[in-house]
Amino acid sequence: MALWRGQLDLAIPLSVWNAIPVARKLAFRDEVRALKALAVKINEGLPEEEMTVKARYHVCHHDTGDQPCEEEIEI
Repeated sequence: MALWRGQLDLAIPLSVWNAIPVARKLAFRDEVRALKALAVKINEGLPEEEMTVKARYHVCHHDTGDQPCEEEIEI
């Protein structure tokens, strides 16, 4: 079976993220969850199984180096 496989890795400044209206962020979250519900693991149950049903985010502090990144949160 052929699969559409997507990955998304964004680093949005927290000040920009906080300025996005809550309704827009909730709509994005809801769409991600809807697509996640359609996703399947590749080669499920086999030794080469790939976890391809994941969507997470976290607050990153790599640019400042003054504290570790925060815990990942499942979408």
